[in-house]
Amino acid sequence: MVTIKDIARAANVSYSTVSKALNDSPLVKPETKTAILNKAKQLGYTPNFAAKHLVTKRTNTVGLVWPEINRVALTELARHVNKMMAAEGKNILLSISDPIEAIALFSRMRSDAILLFEEDIPQNQLPAQLDIPLLSYGVPGINQFPTVGVQHEYAMELAVSSLVQSGHASIGYVGMVDGIGRRQLAKQAGYLDALKKRELEPVLVDTKGLNSIDGSTAIAAFLTKSSLPDSLICSSYDIAVGTVRAIRQAGLSIPNDVAIISYDNIPQQAEGDVPLSAVGVPVETLAETLVQELLRLIAGEDGLVQELVPELVVRTSSRLRKQ
Repeated sequence: MVTIKDIARAANVSYSTVSKALNDSPLVKPETKTAILNKAKQLGYTPNFAAKHLVTKRTNTVGLVWPEINRVALTELARHVNKMMAAEGKNILLSISDPIEAIALFSRMRSDAILLFEEDIPQNQLPAQLDIPLLSYGVPGINQFPTVGVQHEYAMELAVSSLVQSGHASIGYVGMVDGIGRRQLAKQAGYLDALKKRELEPVLVDTKGLNSIDGSTAIAAFLTKSSLPDSLICSSYDIAVGTVRAIRQAGLSIPNDVAIISYDNIPQQAEGDVPLSAVGVPVETLAETLVQELLRLIAGEDGLVQELVPELVVRTSSRLRKQ
């Protein structure tokens, strides 16, 4: 196993200079640092994170507590967070275990911080105190921990307003109905409030889950009993994909028969056969906010509770129908 002393001998510098260079110290000249890093790479040097932690009290790792591995929007968000944290010299460790177990694991590992993708478990069910910082991507309200959230109710208002302005008289909602995830509940509440303001009757299509199969199954079942509203708001990209598939299988056209606006503002929304209108915070903005807040917490600063403002992007799936 290659050690720092091996690198020092090969680069003809002192042990302390190598240590400073590997820790990106400003005390080492840039050209010397580059030469040392190149030599370390040539020798196949692998950092000893445990030993480094004893010196710096940092492991340069952040634990990500993940709800599901098959959700495209969350995967896209995690990918952006990982890329941005890597640029800061931090490694993301992902766990799909029970949130309580995952948080305990990352705490034992002495991760520099934990990022919780809050879904089924609210903050008040988490340990009251942790000895490492925790940031929740969830819904502000409990505020036990620093939180980054989205104004979900406003997102639904944007979607409903856009559909009404396009001439749609009936607007349905496709998603988990009365579920336990606070993000999903906030979207449903926003939809109901927006329709109530306009004296429109709500139509709730319960997917009972959050993946594309849940969406397609729910739409297919609904169509056996009734016709669809002339427009739909889907609570996630995955559900929208399933919804589009079921509508097409039923021989209906988008947007001429049914217009669709999907939650989640990710690049994939524009890439399908029917480019999807989308409402939500752009994934790059959301990831950047999460990363900056994590870095603040790791640096020992006080955490914040933030709600980001969503945007609406209108594409083919909800443009004005042919008259």
